Amino acid sequence: MYKLRRKLFSQNFLHSRKLISKLIRNSSIGKNDFFLEIGPGEGGITRQLIQQAQYVLAVEIDLHWYNYLQEKFNDADNLSLCHADILNFKLPTIPYKVFSNIPFSIEGKIIRLLIDAQNPPEDCYLVVMKELAYRLSAPYRENLFSITHKPWFDFSITYHFERTDFTPIPNVDAVLFRFVKRNDPLIPWNERKNYQKFITIGFGQGLPIIQNLKKYFGKTVALDLISTSRISKKTKPSELSLQQWISLYQRLRTTISNP
Repeated sequence: MYKLRRKLFSQNFLHSRKLISKLIRNSSIGKNDFFLEIGPGEGGITRQLIQQAQYVLAVEIDLHWYNYLQEKFNDADNLSLCHADILNFKLPTIPYKVFSNIPFSIEGKIIRLLIDAQNPPEDCYLVVMKELAYRLSAPYRENLFSITHKPWFDFSITYHFERTDFTPIPNVDAVLFRFVKRNDPLIPWNERKNYQKFITIGFGQGLPIIQNLKKYFGKTVALDLISTSRISKKTKPSELSLQQWISLYQRLRTTISNP
């Protein structure tokens, strides 16, 4: 039954208290912080969080582990345990941080849930597959996800795990992926939806960016955006830097405000 649960939720636990303590100690955790933990499992991370944070909300979908944690931490007065699916869970409305070892099978959905939330976490540390972390953080070449979110968040990989750090041992490499709110957003928060819609339009179907912009804004506006930003008509969306995308968006705002 244990193996069936772990296969169902694709969860691999960190077994070293020393490693968990090191990771949390090197995070931004503070004694006044409110933390959300997703999929606490046997409580290795939970134990460290409740010792260092003001309050911890742990959401566990597996009834076996939920009952286990209820008994294990029954005397912890700064911990709330919820038996729920995080994908259908109402996220906190107050400032909060996240530190979690999440199931690999739904890691993409969880990241989207958190980062696109109306109230995203101030700081977030997630144990995820290395491949996904590099794809999202896009350290070498920007992509749709990175361009869409980097005006408000910094991405980084803060730790590379050994496969033997986990029980059971996974057949993929894992890292500690972090995204944190920028102190000074590159675009105001109240423009997030407009900017993200523009980026989606600009990326289109992988055509040169001029073609994608012309379809939505017309030839005149598209040519103005490209020329004023000094971008070649042959340039593809994935070839633009974050700053170039921001410049295009800001030029579009100016064009629309001053027709």
